[in-house]
Amino acid sequence: MAVVITLQGAVPADVAVGLSPLAELMACLHSIAEPEHHLAVRPWLERVRTDLSAEAQSLIAVYAPLWTRRRCRLLMPLEPPLGQTLQQELHRLEALPLNDFVLGVAPSVHGGVFDTRALLTDQTVRDAYTISSERRSFSRGELARSLLQTPERMRAGLLELLRLCAAEFFDAEWARVQHRLESECTRLRARVQALPLPEALASLSPNAVVRHNPPAVVYDKLQSLTADLRGRRCLLVPSAHSRPHLIVKDDPPYPLVVHFPVENTTQVERATLAQVRLRLAVLSDPARLSLCRHLVNEPITTSDLAVRTGMTLPQVSRHLGRLREVGLLTSRRDGRQIHHRLDTDRLMHLGVDVLTSIIR
Repeated sequence: MAVVITLQGAVPADVAVGLSPLAELMACLHSIAEPEHHLAVRPWLERVRTDLSAEAQSLIAVYAPLWTRRRCRLLMPLEPPLGQTLQQELHRLEALPLNDFVLGVAPSVHGGVFDTRALLTDQTVRDAYTISSERRSFSRGELARSLLQTPERMRAGLLELLRLCAAEFFDAEWARVQHRLESECTRLRARVQALPLPEALASLSPNAVVRHNPPAVVYDKLQSLTADLRGRRCLLVPSAHSRPHLIVKDDPPYPLVVHFPVENTTQVERATLAQVRLRLAVLSDPARLSLCRHLVNEPITTSDLAVRTGMTLPQVSRHLGRLREVGLLTSRRDGRQIHHRLDTDRLMHLGVDVLTSIIR
């Protein structure tokens, strides 16, 4: 399964790079709803969840389907220009024709596969949609009824929640991350102008692959989607809170949106899926794992390892070479001796890298 964006005939002018505080707020709400996916921001999540008012907690639970499995397209930029304030984006959502609001929200409320095109005109489809949503969960069923029976009230409640979240935690968080995201926008605009479009879009994910015939970029996702950028706009929006998720939304008539995570430079560099597989394979060898028990405690030479484990020097050297190849070993020369040690930072993050590779 993968997301494929074909780029035959697309030009850099079709691509806009910029910020969206509303999309970032949705990423924050997603991490609050599913904290097990976001280990890197666990301290921030704990602070926010502790300080949230009872009213905010209740409303977040009610509207959670809009930012859990299938994020709502209406909570991303609906059109250029990017870089608007949160209040401007909320006003745009508030001014959206009510029928457009219903059709834009319906797929996320359901959360699965359901054809919503006749939702406004066919009572049979409306009834089936409500029943199908309720089968997925009681909360989705309740939200589906609210959307179809009282859409104005549902939208008002959603806007109330988003403004409440801005006051309670998001305004402060946006002020903290905005500069870093603006810097990423500057770098990405330069890449879009300097590189072929497939390579520029592939730079948004360590597990993206470029295809050349026809030109396309492929994102490794637990999602099947093929989007053609020919004759369309593409909005690239960085996020400090979406990691490990790269989100691609293709919901005509709105532009294609790629909401991509920006790495915190203070964190250990995340491994690619290929690196995770190699590291797990290397550590699965019993002899290599035995060496790691010695390498984790202190810097040690090849000859000392051979004595301690009963292996020959060539055997130890081969195993050390494999650990070094996958980035789990550091070596330091001290005179005529070379001391080796396990890279414990990378090893400790391997579990996080495995989880990230699974839920990316």
